Amino acid sequence: MYQIIDGKKVSEEIQLEIAAEVTAIKSSGGKVPHLAAILVGNNPASETYVNGKVKACERVGFKSSLIRMDASISENDLLQKFRS
Repeated sequence: MYQIIDGKKVSEEIQLEIAAEVTAIKSSGGKVPHLAAILVGNNPASETYVNGKVKACERVGFKSSLIRMDASISENDLLQKFRS
C-alpha cells in the first residue's frame, strides 16, 4: 500500500512549527537560531541553494549570514573564517 504525500504542504506545516518555536524562544529571552553560510566562488547551483536557505531562515525567524569568498581563497584563509 502507498500514500501520496504533498511535500509542499508538509514543508509549509513544518516551517510553521519551527516559526512558532522560534517565537517562543524569542519571547522567553533565548538566543535566536542563526545559520551562517560561506559561499566560495560563483557556482550558480550553489548560489541558488544557499539563497533558498537564507529565504527559509527569514520565513521561520532565524537569523542568517552569508559570507561570500573569492574562488581563489587559500584553504588556510578559508579555515580561518570558520574559526572566527
